[in-house]
Amino acid sequence: MPGDLGIVIALIGVCSGVCVLAGAFAGAYFFGKSRGQRESLSSARDPEVSARLTRVEQIVEATAIEIERISEGQRFTTKLLSERKEIGT
Repeated sequence: MPGDLGIVIALIGVCSGVCVLAGAFAGAYFFGKSRGQRESLSSARDPEVSARLTRVEQIVEATAIEIERISEGQRFTTKLLSERKEIGT
């Protein structure tokens, strides 16, 4: 009988340790999740961040247009040079 009591006490100790550990992980997860959501909501409402994002979008669009103009100029120049080569030979 004394051996059975030791096994029961050990089993209760292991189960309670697992429960405490699982509770700690769950608490940390939900605390971090709620904190992250609060920070993302506060930063999304920041007008300075929105204004900066708008400026970055405009710069990217302007850069894309300029790159397209440069590539069109290169295509035109290549076409002229290839036609000039064909006429010369």
